[in-house]
Amino acid sequence: MAQLVSTKNPLSSTHPLTVGVIPDAQILHLWSAMSPHERERTCDVIELRLDTLNLPPETIRTALAGNATPILLTARHPAEGGQGSADAGGRMALIEPLLDLAAIIDIELRSAVEMRPLIDKAHARSVQVIGSFHDFQATPADEILRGAISFAQPAGLDGVKLATFINTPADLTRLITLTSEPQRLRLSCMGMGPWGRVSRLALAKCGSLLNYGYIGESNAPGQWPAARLKEMLAEL
Repeated sequence: MAQLVSTKNPLSSTHPLTVGVIPDAQILHLWSAMSPHERERTCDVIELRLDTLNLPPETIRTALAGNATPILLTARHPAEGGQGSADAGGRMALIEPLLDLAAIIDIELRSAVEMRPLIDKAHARSVQVIGSFHDFQATPADEILRGAISFAQPAGLDGVKLATFINTPADLTRLITLTSEPQRLRLSCMGMGPWGRVSRLALAKCGSLLNYGYIGESNAPGQWPAARLKEMLAEL
């Protein structure tokens, strides 16, 4: 049976969700050409990477006409793998024109204070906000990861995304422990690198809510194709 996901609050889901990443115009066109059935089979949420799409808002709106899949808007900081402006105002300017389409927006934890006006605007529209933390070299010490989670709630965020490079089985074990613990906010954890694919299944089983896969071609190390990931998560 198809899983029903709230178009306005996917963070309320009791099951792990698959996020299909749309990083460029080619993949956006591919998505727009899919039938509703194909979209449903591919993922539960689509992430629009506004920092890499580099398209006018109206072009994006046209491509998404008739879309019923919840939308996650992201404009990633260049220090965390993005191609957007390092200036918070520049990244907010990418998200705000499309805020009415969003179920969720993603900002970096490092930018939460600067982007508080956007957080407030999102909440006024019942749009959820997650704070992201990325480390493309290692999995930081537990106190850093727990500190990131602790920072999120007073910053006005609704969820936390932790994406780290897994160098050893011990790194994965620490992420599994963290993800399995009760948290006040919804948590999404994922690994990158050679252990990335294994980690995404294990962490989803342990409670990671948003689990990212690619549509078309991978744009991050360790990702599964979104459709395959969704199929496997349904079997966990």
